[in-house]
Amino acid sequence: MSDKNKVIWVSRVMCDSTLIKSFESNYALEDANSAVDAMRRNKVGEPLPVDRFPTELYGAYPDKRMKRQPDIFMAGGYWAVSAEVATVLRQFSLGRTSLYPTRLFQHDRKTPVEGEYFCLNFGEVKTTVLREKSHAIEGSYTGGAPYWLDGDVKDNQIAMSSAGAAGVDIWLDSEIRNAVFLSDALVQALKAAKLTRRFGLRKCVVAA
Repeated sequence: MSDKNKVIWVSRVMCDSTLIKSFESNYALEDANSAVDAMRRNKVGEPLPVDRFPTELYGAYPDKRMKRQPDIFMAGGYWAVSAEVATVLRQFSLGRTSLYPTRLFQHDRKTPVEGEYFCLNFGEVKTTVLREKSHAIEGSYTGGAPYWLDGDVKDNQIAMSSAGAAGVDIWLDSEIRNAVFLSDALVQALKAAKLTRRFGLRKCVVAA
C-alpha cells in the first residue's frame, strides 16, 4: 500500500469533557497519592501493572443514579471502555497497552451499574505527528508533551509520518497530548461493531 493510501485516525476523546464521569475509585480511596501517580503515568503512555488500576469504581454522588456508561469514558481519573470495545481491541496488536477489568457501582458501593467495563492502560508511544505540516495543534506548555490537540480538529488537519501506519494499532504520540491514534484496521472493526460514536474520530494525512 502506498503512503497516500494509508489511513491513520486521531481520536478526540481526551478533549471531550462530556466523557468525564463522576466516579471515585477504590484505589484512590485506599492510596490517593499512588492513584494520582498512576493516572499521570497512564496519560503519557507508560505501561503499568494491573495493581495500579482500580478494581471498583463508585458513583460519586448519593443523589445521582449512574446509567450504563459510554463505550469509552473517564471514570475517577481512569480511562475505561465497554466490554464490547475491549473485545474488538483484543483482536488487534496492542503491544504494551492493556485492558484491566473493573466493576462500576452506584454510590452505595453495592448496586452494580449496567454493563461490563475495563480500564485502558495506554502503553504504547510513538513520535509520528509532523507538527510543521499539521493544523489544530496548540503550541508549547511547560510539562509533559509540549503540544496538544485542538478539540475542534477536523479531517486531514493532522499530518503523520508513514511510519505511524506500522506496528501497534493504538498509541499515543510523545509530543502531542490529548490525542489517541488508531490504525485504519482497528477503526473499521470498531465501525463494523457500531462502537465509534463517542470516539470523535478524524482522518489524518499520511506523509512520507
